[in-house]
Amino acid sequence: MALSVEASDVECARSGGEPLERLIAAIWPEAFRVALTILRDRGLAEDTAQEACAAIARSLPLIKSINAFKTWAYKVIVSHALTAARRRRLVLSLDAATEREIAFDPSDALDLFAALASLTPKHRAAILLHYYAGLRSGEIAAAIGVPASTIRFHLMLARKNLRKALSAPISTTAHCAEVIPNVH
Repeated sequence: MALSVEASDVECARSGGEPLERLIAAIWPEAFRVALTILRDRGLAEDTAQEACAAIARSLPLIKSINAFKTWAYKVIVSHALTAARRRRLVLSLDAATEREIAFDPSDALDLFAALASLTPKHRAAILLHYYAGLRSGEIAAAIGVPASTIRFHLMLARKNLRKALSAPISTTAHCAEVIPNVH
């Protein structure tokens, strides 16, 4: 579920204390999901989400427009995730992180996780923010810190690469990993 907080909650949280704790508690599950989708590493995603939430809490009093909170929060979260991705030299593949195998009929399956893994972290972030969070290219541009035209180009390349990855033949055995959780 995309980030959803009321402007009044954000305004109350600016003063700190319990309202800030409630706001961060509401943001954390989404921060974790976004970080996990970009990083594909549960431990690193937890650390990154916590760092992003701490940055949001520290900077909240400085935000100029409460109405821009959603885009700004995604910018902080994605920025932290992309920084963590750059720091990490080796990306753990989804197959390497699994513990059990499941047989399936490959004619019915699409390996979306593998297709997303084939994208660069920036392309994954753009796809995630566009299709999952429902942000427009201008909002994604603000979140990632690049021009909107660059986001549209990233989305075009990401879609092209996803089409190619999803049309590739699938092996007869797939590995099952934890899916992005629905954290409450």
